Amino acid sequence: ETVTVKEHLFSDFMGEIKSLGAWGGDFIMVVSEVNPVTYFTSKGFSTIIPYKEMILE
Repeated sequence: ETVTVKEHLFSDFMGEIKSLGAWGGDFIMVVSEVNPVTYFTSKGFSTIIPYKEMILE
């Protein structure tokens, strides 16, 4: 069984994480009831694109 990116890297994250990309890990999509930016920046991730900036209107 394949270990998910959430299980492997973010097991303490309170929300859902979906790996995006052909091999997994290229991008992740995150859903949480609280703003997840602080969580991911504290883990060393600096590229965070909010959904509203990514979608076409």
